[in-house]
Amino acid sequence: MEHAWAQHMLFVFEHAIDALATGPERIQQRLADAYQYSGLAEQVAPDSELPPTILALQLDLQAAMETVHDAERGQAVASAFSLSDDQCIIFVRRILAAERELRELWAQHEQP
Repeated sequence: MEHAWAQHMLFVFEHAIDALATGPERIQQRLADAYQYSGLAEQVAPDSELPPTILALQLDLQAAMETVHDAERGQAVASAFSLSDDQCIIFVRRILAAERELRELWAQHEQP
């Protein structure tokens, strides 16, 4: 795993988790904020170095956050509010799992 890539992805997931954990809004708003402002919305090439589970998460998030077009609220927010609390919780758990997976990969890479 490339050092700069791993560092960037850990940064993205840490910011997403911070947005999810600290916002006072409903989980839909926090998920939309995490998606928009952490870097999770970045386009991912299918041939990237991302582990398959993380690539699937990013593609699933992209699909979920780009379903409703609303010029007033914004696409991610409007799309997130079309999700149930349970659907959002599943995404949050997948984001947490992805961050753990990246940390484990990073630790394996750093071992001599």
